[in-house]
Amino acid sequence: MRIGLIFNPTAQGDKARRLRKKLEEIRDECALLPTEGPGHAEDLAEQAVEDGVEMLVAAGGDGTVHEVVNGMVRHPEGKSRIKLGVLPLGTVNVLARELKVPLEFESAWRVIRRGHSQRIDLPWMEFQIDGKIVKRCFPALAGAGMDARACEQVKWETKKRSGQIAYLLAGLQTLKEDLPTFTVKTPERTIELADLIMFGNGHMYGGPFDIFPHANLQDGKVDAIVVERVTGWRFPEYTQAVLTGNLPGVEGIHYLQSDQMELIPHGGMRVPVQLDGDAMGQLPAKVSVQPLGLKIVLPEG
Repeated sequence: MRIGLIFNPTAQGDKARRLRKKLEEIRDECALLPTEGPGHAEDLAEQAVEDGVEMLVAAGGDGTVHEVVNGMVRHPEGKSRIKLGVLPLGTVNVLARELKVPLEFESAWRVIRRGHSQRIDLPWMEFQIDGKIVKRCFPALAGAGMDARACEQVKWETKKRSGQIAYLLAGLQTLKEDLPTFTVKTPERTIELADLIMFGNGHMYGGPFDIFPHANLQDGKVDAIVVERVTGWRFPEYTQAVLTGNLPGVEGIHYLQSDQMELIPHGGMRVPVQLDGDAMGQLPAKVSVQPLGLKIVLPEG
C-alpha cells in the first residue's frame, strides 16, 4: 500500500528529535511529506491523492488532521479512494482517542500498517472569513462563541508547555469578557440566546471527556452542546459536570443531534468559530453532515 505521511519538521526540543529519529526508521515504509508552513498540509494532501497514494497519514494533532482531510477532499477521488491514518503527536488528539488509536508511536504505526478501516461521518461548516463564505469539514469537533474565543486566546508557547491546561486558562480568561450571543436553529427546535456551542462527531471534546454521550460516528448526525448563558460563578458546576459526563443535565444547557444546524449572530456582533481546535472565522454559519464521508484507519475490533 502506498502511504504518504504528512508532518511538521520544524518542531524543536527533545520530543521533536525523537520524532525525527522514529520517522527515519519508517521512511522505507512510506513517503515522508514535510510541511513548510500553515496550510501547506492541505496542498500536500491534495497532491498526494493526485500522485496515487492509497493512504494519507496525518502525523500531528487534531489541527494537522483537519488540514490533511481538507486537502484530501479537495481532490475528486479523495473521499472515495483514500484511507486516512492518524499518528497522534498533538496536545489533545481528540480524534485518535475517539478511534482508540494508541497514543504511543510504534503502536499507532502498527495500526496504520495493518490498514483496517471503516467509514465515519464527515461534518462540514459553512462560515465567514473576512466577509467571504468558506466551507470546511471538521473530522473531530468544532465550536462557536466562548469556546472559539478561548481558542483564539491560546498562545502557542503555553500550549506546548502546559498542554490542555492552556485551553482551561484561556477559557477562564474568556469568562471575564462580555460575550456576544447567537441563535441556534435546527429543523426540530430553536435556541434564541446562546453564548457557546460545541459540536462533536464523536463522544470526546478537548480531551478524554465524554461530552456527547449519545454520539455515534456513523449515525449521519452531529451532536451539539448549547449553553444559554455562561457565568463565571457556575464554573465549578460546569467542571464537575464535564468530569462526570453529565453536562447535558445542567440547567441552561441543551443537547442537540441533527444533520443540519444554523448559527445566527445577534446585532451584527462578531462571534468567532473554531474547527478542530483552531480559530478559523466567524458566524453566521451552517453545519451539515456527509454520512460515512471519510474512510479512516482504526484498530480492529
